[in-house]
Amino acid sequence: MSKKTTNNPVTTAQLDWSEDGAPISTEFDDVYFSRHSGINETRYVFLEQNHLPERFKALADTEAASFHIGETGFGTGLNFLCAWQLRDQIAPLCRMQFTTVEKYPLSSNHLAKALASWPELSAYAERLIELYPPLTAGWHRLSFIEERIDLNLFIGDVIEGFESQRGPVDAWFLDGFAPAKNPEMWTPNLFQQLVRLGQKDTTVSTFTAASAVREGLREAGFEITRVKGYGRKRHMLTGRLDGEQNQPSEKNSTPWFTIPKNNSTDKRAIVIGAGLAGSSTAFSLARRGWQVEVFDRHEQPAQEASGNRQGILYTKLSADPSLKSDFYTRAYLYASQQLPQLLKADSKHWHACGVLQLAHTEKEAARQQQFLDNCPQPEDLIHAVSCQQASRLAGIELQRGGLFFPAAGWAVPGELCRRYLEHDNIDFKAGVDVKKLSYHAGQWHLHGSQGQRLASAPTLVIANAHDARTFDVSEFFPLKRIRGQVSHIPATAAANLKTVICGNAYISPAINNHFHIGATFNLDTSTTQLREADHQKNLQQIRELVPSLAEQQQWHSLKTEHLEGRVGFRCTSPDYLPLVGPVPDKAQFIKQYGRLRKDSTLSFATPGRYLPGLYLNTGHGSKGLVSCPISGEVIAALVCNETLPVEQPLINAINPCRFIIRDLIRNKI
Repeated sequence: MSKKTTNNPVTTAQLDWSEDGAPISTEFDDVYFSRHSGINETRYVFLEQNHLPERFKALADTEAASFHIGETGFGTGLNFLCAWQLRDQIAPLCRMQFTTVEKYPLSSNHLAKALASWPELSAYAERLIELYPPLTAGWHRLSFIEERIDLNLFIGDVIEGFESQRGPVDAWFLDGFAPAKNPEMWTPNLFQQLVRLGQKDTTVSTFTAASAVREGLREAGFEITRVKGYGRKRHMLTGRLDGEQNQPSEKNSTPWFTIPKNNSTDKRAIVIGAGLAGSSTAFSLARRGWQVEVFDRHEQPAQEASGNRQGILYTKLSADPSLKSDFYTRAYLYASQQLPQLLKADSKHWHACGVLQLAHTEKEAARQQQFLDNCPQPEDLIHAVSCQQASRLAGIELQRGGLFFPAAGWAVPGELCRRYLEHDNIDFKAGVDVKKLSYHAGQWHLHGSQGQRLASAPTLVIANAHDARTFDVSEFFPLKRIRGQVSHIPATAAANLKTVICGNAYISPAINNHFHIGATFNLDTSTTQLREADHQKNLQQIRELVPSLAEQQQWHSLKTEHLEGRVGFRCTSPDYLPLVGPVPDKAQFIKQYGRLRKDSTLSFATPGRYLPGLYLNTGHGSKGLVSCPISGEVIAALVCNETLPVEQPLINAINPCRFIIRDLIRNKI
C-alpha cells in the first residue's frame, strides 16, 4: 500500500489589488480577471466555446442527468460560479460536477473580496464562501446538496491532483495564468491527463492561442481550432476529443487496487443496513438519480451503534503524518459541511459548538505538541488553546489546555439517518432480515429466513456492520465487535458546558436535561445489558477530566445503580480504517497474487478480480459520524464511475481487498 500522504504545507495566494479592485497575483505578476469584463470573458471563453448553453439545454428535462466540468486553475472561483449560474438558468435539475485544482488558493477573506466584484453572482458566492474549506493539501469535496452541485477542489500541484483522479470530464476550462508566466500549467503531461480523464466528444477551451499549447493539445489527442478571442484578444483555442486517441498508460505497482468500471446502465441499487453507513450510502446514490432500496432488520433506522442520543463530530489525528490521519481529515472536513446542510442547524439535532481535545495527561500533552510540530494545520481546522482559553470556550473551569476543533460539535445520529432516508429516491424496507445473498443473470438477489426472494438489483452495498460476516461473499473480512456503554447523567439547571470535551472519555453539552458521557471499550463481553461497573468507570473518567463540572453537578454522590444509558457494538477493523469499496473475489485474488507469500516484491500486471456490482461499507468503529458521509460518496463515485472525493492512496487505504494482500504477504492464507 502506498504510504504517501498529503501533509504538505499550503501556500496561500499573495495578492495585490488594482485601482479598480481586481486581484493580481504577485507570484505570477498576472491578473485573475479584468474588473470591467472578467465575467463576460468567462462566459465567452469557457461557457460559450464549450457549447454549454446547448449542452445544458439537452439535459434540462432529465432529473438523473449529470454534467462534469474540469478546470485547471480555480483562482477566485469565477468560472465555477458562472457555470453554476448558467446551469440554474437552463437545466436546474441536472447535477453538475466541477473538478478543479489550485496550488496557491485564496484565503476565504480574499475570496470574498474578489467575488464582491460581481453582485449578480452574490447568492452563489455566499454559498461557496460558506462551504469553502480550511486550506489543507489534497482533494476537498464540497457538496451543495439542495443545489445539486459537487465541487471537487484539489489544493496542490496540478499533475499530482489529476493523476489521482478518474473521469469522465465532459468539458475542460484551461485557465491557468498565461503560459509565459506559469509554464507548469501548460505541459504535455497535463494535456495527457486531460485526455485520460476525458471521453469521446469532451471539449476544451482556453483564452490562450500560444502555439506550444495548440500543438501540445493536438499531440495529446484533441482536435484544436483557433477562433476569435474575447475583446481585444485576437485569438483563443477550442477543441474536442474524437474518441480515437490512445489513452496514456497508467503506472500501477499495486494492480489489486485497480477497481473496474461499473458497466451496468440499470440505476437501481440495494443497501443492507440503515445505520450511518447504509443510510449515507443510499443518500449519495439517490441524489445521483438512482432508485435505492434500503433493508434493515429493525423497525426503525439507526438501532445499532448509530443509535446514540448524541454523536461527536471530531477525530483524533495522528502525531505523525499518515494515510489514516489524511483519511479522517478528509472525512471530518466533508462531514462538517454536510451535516449542517442536512440537519439545518437545528439545535435539537446538530450544534457546531466546537470540540476540545484536552491534554489530560503529560503523555497526551507531548503527543499533541508532536502533532502541532509535525502536522501543521490551518487554525480554522484545529489549533492549540491554553488552559485559560479552553476554560472560556467550555464555559467551565478546566485544568488543562489542548486542541480545539472550531467547526466540530455534536449531532443526533439517528436523526441524520432519518434525513438521509427521506430522499424521494429511497425506499426503506424496515423489519426485513436478509439472511442470504445470491448472484445470477447480472442481479444480486436477497433472500429471507425461509429462502424466499426479497428483492433484486444489479448493484448491492453491504453496510450492516459486523453482520456483513453472515454472508458468504463477505464472511472472511477481519471485523470485530467492541462493546461500548454510554451513560446518561441528569443535568441540573446550573449546567453550562458550552462545548464537547474529549480526553480519556467524552462529555457533550446537556440536551433534554441530560449529559451523555462515555464510552467504554469492552472486547471481552457481548452482553447488551447495562452494567453498573461501566457507569462507574464513565463517571470516574469524567470526574478526572472535568472536576469543576463534577463538583458543580455533585457527581461524587451520584448513585449509579439506576442510571440510564445505552449499549452499542462498534464494528472495527485491525487497522482502524473502514472497509469501503468493491468486494474482491477472494479465491481469484489468492490465485492471482498467491506468489506474494514467497516474495512480497513481485510485480503483477493483472488487475484484481472483484465480484460484479457488490460493494462494502463497514468497519467505522466509533468514528461513523465522521467517516460515513465521505464513505457514502466514495461508494457512489465508484458505482457511478465518477470523480473520487479523496485521493487515490486513500481509496486504496480503505479498499476491503487490502486484508487479502496483507495476509498473503504475511503468509497467513
